[in-house]
Formats: sequence, C-alpha cells, structure tokens
Amino acid sequence: MVAKTDFSPAEWQQVLLAPQITSLVIILASPSGPVGATKELIAASKLMADAIKTASGNALIDAVAADLRDKMEKKEKLEPPQLSKDPNETKKQCLQACRDLAALLSQKAPAEAEGYKQWVYQAAKLSSEAAKEGSFLGFGGERVSAAELAALSEIATALGIAA
Repeated sequence: MVAKTDFSPAEWQQVLLAPQITSLVIILASPSGPVGATKELIAASKLMADAIKTASGNALIDAVAADLRDKMEKKEKLEPPQLSKDPNETKKQCLQACRDLAALLSQKAPAEAEGYKQWVYQAAKLSSEAAKEGSFLGFGGERVSAAELAALSEIATALGIAA
C-alpha cells in the first residue's frame, strides 16, 4: 500500500497538485472569463473535497485525501507550482507535469497509478463541464467546447490513459 512517505516532498507536492494542474489546462484551453474560470477551478476542488469525505478504495487517492484533510485542519495552503505567465507555456508546463506524474506513479505506485490518473482526469473533465463556453448571461453556449475536448484528449495522452 502506498503512502505519503513513499514520495519525496517535491514528488508529493506533484501528486497533490495534479487535479488543479489538469483543471488549469482546461481553463487555458477555452477562457470563459473570471466567473467561468472560478467555476472550473471549484469543480476540481469539489472532487478533492469528496475524496476527503469518503474512502475511494485507491490507497493513493485516500492518502492524498488524508493529507488534504490534515492541511485543512492546520489551515495550511497548498503551494501553487511556479508557472509561466505565458498561457501557451503554462499549458506546456501543465501537460509536462501530467507526463511526469504518470512516470512517477508507474515507478512509485504502480498498483494505484491507473486509478489515480483516472481520478486526476476526472478533475479535468468536471472542470470542462463546469461553465458554459460562448454563452451570454448564461444563455446559449455549449457545456464543453471543442478546445476543451482537445485539451481533455491532451491530458489523457499525457497521463497515459484512455479518454
């Protein structure tokens, strides 16, 4: 069974931040303004909050949830990764982080890797569905834009999973 102690502090940070990283790829794929971006980030946070409340059956997800619960109780914040100010470069960095995560998990948590990568992908999927793209005052638009679908595909490829 995998635990936080199986990872270096930098590796653990990479594991912890993966859901937010994939959500950022979605936000960058099809900017929907500050309200839409907030909704898309909150969607990933809800996935993580649900994991804190309920055991998942995946030791890595449960270890992440326990660490997040501990951070909440201590009122500690997650340290955001250092990303470029250029949106295109940020997207590249985030997708590389997904590839790095996939490699890390195959080495350190092979039994939990597939489930964790699917969970991280689910954060991106929920983010893509959180705000309508191309709407005006909530009318019209589409739930998931073509750019977001393309980003989901890129995330799945980077994580080494089927979309």
